[in-house]
Amino acid sequence: MRRSPRVLLAWAAALIVMLATARVVTDDLGSLHRRAHDLGTDIAVVLAARDLPLGMTVGAGDLRVVRRPSTTVSAGALRDLTAAIGRIVAVPMLRDDVVGARHLVAGINGVVPIGRRAVHIVVKDGFQPPVNAVVDVLATFDPSIAAGPGSPGQATVVARGAQVVALAGATASQAAEPPTSTGSGTSDTSGSGVTLLVTEPEARSIAFAASIGEVSLALAPAPSACCAAPGP
Repeated sequence: MRRSPRVLLAWAAALIVMLATARVVTDDLGSLHRRAHDLGTDIAVVLAARDLPLGMTVGAGDLRVVRRPSTTVSAGALRDLTAAIGRIVAVPMLRDDVVGARHLVAGINGVVPIGRRAVHIVVKDGFQPPVNAVVDVLATFDPSIAAGPGSPGQATVVARGAQVVALAGATASQAAEPPTSTGSGTSDTSGSGVTLLVTEPEARSIAFAASIGEVSLALAPAPSACCAAPGP
């Protein structure tokens, strides 16, 4: 059966489009293969499975492993979950951030920046704000022992914008026992201890307040976190 010129022209156009499409697809696949070769082989990389705040101890559920081209991964990135589990976050990370060796430390000492101090106190009322919370430290003194710098009838603020970096965990037996400390010193037998990141002068003020009085914590807004290192 004889085909009309219009049908033959349509078939020719379709064939040209098919050949052009095949050529484009082939070129794209070749480009992708060349790019993959240039980026290197895929390797395992550890990512944060959720936001990881300063001072928290990393568990297996806090991390996940993905595969990425080797040239896109920094030299310090962790590639094995076991290298991160049980360590402490020294640099806060957001979900899906690559976890690097410098983000984690083996102990709380590695979390303390230059010019700051980590101070452990026992709060008499047992208040334990969550890790990474920002608090003010208030002190009350017996007037017969020492006169605080605050106004009469008011507690003295001995530290502002302190960041909570660790909490003391209380066992069931400890929670049932009354505190053995009469004040708020560093003898943490009640499980109500809180470790705070403060400036060096504030660390001295807190230690003095805990030795002769009682300290308590008040939650403060996050923007008030004290970040600057103290001056000389």
